[in-house]
Order: sequence, then structure tokens, then C-alpha cells
Amino acid sequence: MSQRERAIALGAAIREAREKAGLSQEEVARRVDLPPMSYGSIERGRLLPSVSTLTRLCVMLKIDPDNLPDLQDVRD
Repeated sequence: MSQRERAIALGAAIREAREKAGLSQEEVARRVDLPPMSYGSIERGRLLPSVSTLTRLCVMLKIDPDNLPDLQDVRD
């Protein structure tokens, strides 16, 4: 899987969890201390989050990291 494909798959998983939680992009961005534009780019698969950002998103959205797409190339 290419880095772009990983970013798209990860973004879709995060968007699904956000929608399931009934939250807006702006609310999630605020809660994990990200600019809304950056968070939107993550959901659209245009930006891979750092490990620390991904960790905050998983905790906030109650995502099990083991259920996320293969992320071996995510930057620190």
C-alpha cells in the first residue's frame, strides 16, 4: 500500500469514527489541538498525522489503533 493509499484509508477510518461520535470536524480539531484545516486534510487523506496526533485522535474518538490501516510509514 502506498503512503497516499494509507493516508486515504486512515482518513476514512477517522472520519467514520468522528461521524459515529456525532462530532463536527471543528470540534474534533479543537479537542486534539489541531487547526481545523489540518484536521480536514487528515480526513481527506491529504495529510498523514504525526504519531502524537494520531494517538490523541485514537483516544478522543475511541479508535483501537489495531483496527487502523497499516501505518508503518507514519512520521514521528
